[in-house]
Amino acid sequence: MEVNQVFPLFEEGRILKRDSLDFIRDYAPDFFSLLFREYGNGVIAGFPIHGAGREIVVGPGILKHGSSFFCMKEEARLDFSLYGQTVQAVLGKLGSSASPDFRTERYRLSLEPVRPLEDGEYELGRFFLEQGARLRACQEYSDFNDLTTGFNTLNPVYIPFACQGGSTLAPFILRLYGKGVLSSPKAEPLDLCFGVACLNSPCVPAELIRNYLSARDQAINAGLGNLHMYQGLQRLYARLVSGGERRPKARGTGGKTMID
Repeated sequence: MEVNQVFPLFEEGRILKRDSLDFIRDYAPDFFSLLFREYGNGVIAGFPIHGAGREIVVGPGILKHGSSFFCMKEEARLDFSLYGQTVQAVLGKLGSSASPDFRTERYRLSLEPVRPLEDGEYELGRFFLEQGARLRACQEYSDFNDLTTGFNTLNPVYIPFACQGGSTLAPFILRLYGKGVLSSPKAEPLDLCFGVACLNSPCVPAELIRNYLSARDQAINAGLGNLHMYQGLQRLYARLVSGGERRPKARGTGGKTMID
């Protein structure tokens, strides 16, 4: 399925068209460039995925690729038949074209078996759907551990979410982590600080996640990719929420915090 984005071109000697003015109203490329110029490539917002019968529905969203931004303003419905295998939703840039009045950037939205992605291609999520089953969407997750359920659940771990200097885990992944950690009596001060950042920040940079993992448990492999970061957080989450040590009490204070 091909999805396109059109830009109006204003040149001397051409008739000003109402459609061109409508595009100015609906899309402000300069605004995006100034607001996100320090961000890496990846998803800026949106692209939620859910199942609807024999179709997979991808909602509106914004993607950053290089210095350009692709805005998909309407949901896209894709026929699905790849049952019994892990499938990824891919949004990839095909190229661009120009007419005397408009410039069009062409993207392709597809569902295909998991494979290494090329430059200009971005994963929007992956899943393993069984015949007759319904794909669970992100709003149906029960907790942080539910993100990588083996079957019939959207796995968002591999989505490159754009942030300053690169890409990171999607914000709703980190919000689930922060929500669980902040409710745990086993969390240490560093966990609580990181949990607050997860809940309050529009996105948490990958560098901060890796620094947190290294400081909290040097045995955790805080690799560069999304999967390594998620696995490190998953290990800490299991320890803090499901078992492990309790938050240490301050000596001589009976567990009370003393403030001078």
